[in-house]
Amino acid sequence: MSAARSSAISAGARVLGAVAPGAVALSPPLPLLRRYWPEAAPLERVARYWFELHCERDPARTLSLGGVPLGVCARCSGIYLGLGLGALLRAPALSPRATRLWVGLGAALMLLDVALEDRGLHGGWPAVRLLTGVLLAYPVGVGLGALLARAPAATHNP
Repeated sequence: MSAARSSAISAGARVLGAVAPGAVALSPPLPLLRRYWPEAAPLERVARYWFELHCERDPARTLSLGGVPLGVCARCSGIYLGLGLGALLRAPALSPRATRLWVGLGAALMLLDVALEDRGLHGGWPAVRLLTGVLLAYPVGVGLGALLARAPAATHNP
């Protein structure tokens, strides 16, 4: 691979590492953005198609900002927020073992919440759904952000 091409790939990886986490974290409120900036409608439409692939988007479980429902349910909003914030902050630095433990604990808490709600022991609490999504996804975002930040630096070979 030529030095110029390697440099372009490195630069692209760094741009992706800088832009992608924020885009992930901000994707659920795209309907709100569209309300105040109609030019965002095509972007919101693409995101809506993506969201429909994995989220039930039940209005009773969807948070609203400024009277506008987010693009996904509270739990999925938490997952997007956790991934984005983790990738942006990249802290704390986690070992693979710590990451597995954190994700396992987040998944266990999420499953416990699902089981308690299914059994009627509590209602669909949006704050708990949001929190369990963040807890599950944050360490994955930290690892992803650290990986993107380690993209090879462009070198100049005269």
